[in-house]
Amino acid sequence: MKDFDLNTSCIKCGYCNDYADIQYKLGIFSEELQEGVAITGIGYKPDDYLLRTCRRCGYMWAERCLPC
Repeated sequence: MKDFDLNTSCIKCGYCNDYADIQYKLGIFSEELQEGVAITGIGYKPDDYLLRTCRRCGYMWAERCLPC
């Protein structure tokens, strides 16, 4: 997973996404399926990530959250 960068261009169409939609999510995101993957199990602690969405083509990708 890539580190968060506000100036990241869309992986699919190359559009500069300075103001791409950003959502905070938990779990795993599959770029291939374009959806979150549900994983459950005893002791499983889901990872947190930022889900970025291109405003031009709608492609979504996950980036690491900023460290606290």
